[in-house]
Amino acid sequence: MIRAAVLGQDVSRSRSPQIHNAAFVALKIAGHYEAFSVQGPAFKRQVKKLIADGFKYVNVTIPHKRLAANMATHSSAAVQITGAANTLVFRRKKDGALEIFADNTDGEGLLDAMADIGVTLSRKSRVVMVGAGGAASGALLALVRKGANVVLLARRRAPAAALKKRLPAKWQARVQVAVLDAASLEQHLGDADLLISAVPAVAWEDPLLLNAVKALPKTAAAIEMAYGSRSPLSLAVRKRTPRYQDGLPMLVHQAAHAVKVALRKQPPTEPMFRAARSEGVPVNQTMR
Repeated sequence: MIRAAVLGQDVSRSRSPQIHNAAFVALKIAGHYEAFSVQGPAFKRQVKKLIADGFKYVNVTIPHKRLAANMATHSSAAVQITGAANTLVFRRKKDGALEIFADNTDGEGLLDAMADIGVTLSRKSRVVMVGAGGAASGALLALVRKGANVVLLARRRAPAAALKKRLPAKWQARVQVAVLDAASLEQHLGDADLLISAVPAVAWEDPLLLNAVKALPKTAAAIEMAYGSRSPLSLAVRKRTPRYQDGLPMLVHQAAHAVKVALRKQPPTEPMFRAARSEGVPVNQTMR
């Protein structure tokens, strides 16, 4: 029996259990996936308890992705660059020693979700990403790896500048950091090909920011990592372009990559999408 879980500050309404349990069924694997809400100080204790209870892997969401990366004994290149992990896999070596492998599948999930709405990246692509937290780090890496030019907007410059600095020097020139306000957002959206929101949906309740979305070109696309069909941003973007997508497809795609990392088997995404959409999804659920 494979046991796995998602850990986050509040995952009480997470879609991850439905999505991963559907993957287990599709792969004909006996497994059970749960959700545990945990506050920061208790995160490491919770992980250690799950290891002791025989869990195979955990997924990690806001705000624990950096804590997860720090617990790893081995990490993927994505985690080493971003300093954030959304997947921890627990393995025992032949000598019984525990290995905690950390990966970050957010970037792969984002690229797959972009492909779903016909977005491909090139060296001419201009992306505006709002937010500089754990979810943004994996996304930023994936974008610059594909050659995109990214304007990274955050309320505070320091976290955004830190994300940029973690990138290899050859990619840093593709990232411009700016403070998020209505004027800056409107300025940079004017020639954007893609808007990515890596902040909770509630952040877009600011009427000045929402009004700035009017600058988004009608040929552009927008992806919101928060999932839910009636977020303030979704209503504003859909007045500009039909190519809007909330975070549910990204959630499913990154989950599929996480299952492959943990179990070394690629699950089909169709049943995972059906499970994710099997009931109404509340607004402001970010990445889990």
